[in-house]
Amino acid sequence: MTAVDPVTFEVLWHKLAQLAEEMGITYFRTTGSHIVITGTDASSAIMTPDGEAVAVGPYIVTQANVLPLIVRSVIEQCSEDPGINPGDVFICNDPYAGAIHQQDVATVAPIFHDGELIGWVGTSGHQADNGGIEPGGFAVGAKEVHQEGLRIPPVKLTDAGVVREDILRWIDNQVRDPVVVLDVRAQLATLNVGVTRMQALCETYGAPAVLGTMRGILDYSEARFSDRLAGLTDGRWSSVQYIDHDGHEPDIYRISCTVTKRGRRLEIDFTGSSANAAGVINSTYAGLHAGVLSAAYVTLAFDLPWNSGVRRCIDLIAAPGTVNNAAYPAPVTMATISAVIVTIDAVWTCLTELLLQSGIEVEAMANWSGTSLAPTFTGVTRGGEPFSHTEMSHFGGGGGARSYKDGVDTAGIVFNTTPNIPNIESIEQDFPVLYLFRRQLTDSGGPGTHRGGLSGELAIVTHKSTAPMETLFAGTGAYMPNAIGVRGGLPGCAVRALRVHGSDVRARLDARRAVPTRLGDIGGDIEFLDPKHPREEFADADVWYHNWQAGGGYGDPLERDPERVLADVLDLAVSRPTAEHAYGVVIGADDRVDAAATARCRERARRERLGGEPAGGAATGTPRPLGGALGTNDDGEVLCTRCGTVVGSLDERVELHAVRELLLPVDAAGPIRGQDYGDRGFRLRMQVCPGCAVALHADLAYDESRLVAPVSAPAEVIA
Repeated sequence: MTAVDPVTFEVLWHKLAQLAEEMGITYFRTTGSHIVITGTDASSAIMTPDGEAVAVGPYIVTQANVLPLIVRSVIEQCSEDPGINPGDVFICNDPYAGAIHQQDVATVAPIFHDGELIGWVGTSGHQADNGGIEPGGFAVGAKEVHQEGLRIPPVKLTDAGVVREDILRWIDNQVRDPVVVLDVRAQLATLNVGVTRMQALCETYGAPAVLGTMRGILDYSEARFSDRLAGLTDGRWSSVQYIDHDGHEPDIYRISCTVTKRGRRLEIDFTGSSANAAGVINSTYAGLHAGVLSAAYVTLAFDLPWNSGVRRCIDLIAAPGTVNNAAYPAPVTMATISAVIVTIDAVWTCLTELLLQSGIEVEAMANWSGTSLAPTFTGVTRGGEPFSHTEMSHFGGGGGARSYKDGVDTAGIVFNTTPNIPNIESIEQDFPVLYLFRRQLTDSGGPGTHRGGLSGELAIVTHKSTAPMETLFAGTGAYMPNAIGVRGGLPGCAVRALRVHGSDVRARLDARRAVPTRLGDIGGDIEFLDPKHPREEFADADVWYHNWQAGGGYGDPLERDPERVLADVLDLAVSRPTAEHAYGVVIGADDRVDAAATARCRERARRERLGGEPAGGAATGTPRPLGGALGTNDDGEVLCTRCGTVVGSLDERVELHAVRELLLPVDAAGPIRGQDYGDRGFRLRMQVCPGCAVALHADLAYDESRLVAPVSAPAEVIA
């Protein structure tokens, strides 16, 4: 590799990072897709000749993470026939060749300079439709990948600079919405910018310097990430997350994750995960790879260049045929909002424990909105054009609480580094729908000493529709929340999808009266819908409503400053019943904290946790902090820092074996925690100090006799 002097290296590296971002900007400005524009549901990347990611655009990082896999598939499948030449562009959306799901259509282009392949540029975007059994692509009801629509292997889309219109006609012939082809043309414009800029860099600085910088930044990220791992505590941490409903049955699937950190390497093992499902919730290896890297980037590499140098330090272990390493021909169109995002949750929880045990509490954070819920509307625009639109407001999920501050309300989805949600007026202008409201959702953030960020809710009706419309709900996390809290913080809310029959909204609109501004004001009969709800008519008389998950809390809710709880109540972030039930804070009719009643309420809650009076006491010495109310002494004992009680031991991980464990109804964390869907076997598991009753840990317990069985095949290390 050519050595590059430090000044040139810095200049070139920043030009590469800038170009990755510029490619995304080009994409957003040339596409006509609301999904890409208003949800920034797209990505871009620059890669080495052999397909390692050098720089990724600040967009959907999961999509960027798989562009190298697609390049490798192109090299493997197309090098001999039809060949890889200057001016070529390849298109692919096959999840078994590197895409996450079929809606994420990727295009990649080789970069040549003086006849030498010096790298690749790529872009990917979520398409409005992919021609499967369901408009919009979320193929609820599919039993195999062949039913999910267009699945393009690596195919040459542009041959020596000439666009293959036959391929575009083929794509157009398979999809319902003509915006798809416009979007693919926008990707071609994006790649043209990438190739042109890269060739200009080679002309100015020389191809050896450009290649040297690309290889050098990979080595830099690898070295820095390796050094960071070396400075963290060795150990092993485990977590379990769940996916509800597979599109056919309301079954529960488990993603089991164990992270082992030894020296300068991470091993992330998914042994024990459920077998891949009969329905659309699975992900292939591409989704597993994307989810693991996304969690590692944000938790451990937030200040490093995000590229394949980080991946070099991670060993992935997964059995083939599992829900997040599915075997062909398992269906996968809901991978991004099922197996992939739940994989991120599971890995995130383990890496947070790694940070806490390493004494870096300031960087620890609860899970962000643990899943998504994406309704798709299909019909005909007022102009007579067919459309399929996925509503992207769920990208305004709640941020996880931190050790020192609340999570950010409606902050985004954790793998979208430039979060955005639709402009309601633009959606109403282009599609025959009307939003009754879109607002932050009261009580959605996970209770804690620091509260999880709020999510949102919205309600939609048809409006001036000239043809029948239909809708479908695609999501995960209705039967239970996935955004788990930290050190006694409670989970954020679950998703809900519902339809309201028999409301008077249409009469109000016709009479030009005020429309409802919250669910409780709509009236009519509520029908709760499964998180994978098949397509149905969007009748004029119906109201369609959904909310999405929020962030988890940090620390015991009973230790939150009562004045902060009051402020949340006055801001409609927390309801008065939740203030009392979850936080133990009583607010009087004068909108002030009743200090005496609050003290009594909290003392009663602590007695209920222990089944008697707290033993009291005070911490002695200065144990090394482990986050929240946990610390450890030189003997490896884990202590409650509030009262000094020994609650566990510290070996490879924090083991809380001397605690009082409670199994509580999920609504102990607040409303909208899955209870609207009946008893699905989930409980809130809380571990408290037996001396003073402070909450030390909280997560979900599940009756695993109901669980889809894990794969018994041996796991394997995946390079």
